[in-house]
Amino acid sequence: MKTNKEEVLQKALAVIWEQGYHDTSFQDLSDACGINKSHFFHYFKGGKEDLMTEILQLTHEVYIGMLKRLAETKELNTDEKLQKIKEKLIKMYTAKGPGNGCLMANTSLETTGKNYKFTPIVQAFFRDFIHYMAVIYQERHPVEHAQSLAEEVVQEIEGAIMLMRVFHDTSYLERALTRANR
Repeated sequence: MKTNKEEVLQKALAVIWEQGYHDTSFQDLSDACGINKSHFFHYFKGGKEDLMTEILQLTHEVYIGMLKRLAETKELNTDEKLQKIKEKLIKMYTAKGPGNGCLMANTSLETTGKNYKFTPIVQAFFRDFIHYMAVIYQERHPVEHAQSLAEEVVQEIEGAIMLMRVFHDTSYLERALTRANR
């Protein structure tokens, strides 16, 4: 089966998001992507760590790109921006039920204390998530308060995603995102 790197990334992302970084074997990835295990090294010379690095980079670009575009949109007011974020995150995390949680948070928890080359990407993701939420909150709050609110909201959203997953109840995320409109 002929496939390209982008297809491999998308299929591998789905498997790793479901099973976790450490519990995903090259056999799992090979089965999901329909390619030989050795084929991964054609695209990802450093093996699974390089694959995960690219998956997290892609996730960062898509997720943070969405937040950045909303934060910088002059046509929407603060309430409208927060409503759009709420809609997008609910769709992202509840489309197939409670889902598998936040890939970045899951990866962070799974690899804490280890020095993987993708750790800085996870850190950048959360820094950028907080940053763009603060940009939105600065439309109605002083800078320091906006920063504090952004940190609280990101923590609450991530905690709600975790509880949603633990209890198989999407209302945790819905309530957290409703409270994010501050």
